[in-house]
Amino acid sequence: MSLNLIWYLLIGLLLGNGMPHFIWGISKVIARSPFAQKSRPIVNIRWGLANFIAATLLSFWQIYKNTFTGSALTMVLIGFWLMVTMFGFGIKRFLK
Repeated sequence: MSLNLIWYLLIGLLLGNGMPHFIWGISKVIARSPFAQKSRPIVNIRWGLANFIAATLLSFWQIYKNTFTGSALTMVLIGFWLMVTMFGFGIKRFLK
């Protein structure tokens, strides 16, 4: 597997990680923050946005390097669904 595909996997993981944090934050649900502590919703909003921004910057960087292929899109989707699945199976732990 090429290094570029690993970057695209990371982009998918960041997008998948940012989604529940951002949604919990704007829904004002008290959930665990990125540091495994219960935190105010604003912390989760910021963490979700930080993940989205990092994924966007990495995407621009990879597209600038002209490395986007069909395999890259597949890796983004794999990373995204891996993270969503992880949250799905462990959601009770995050909301305690």
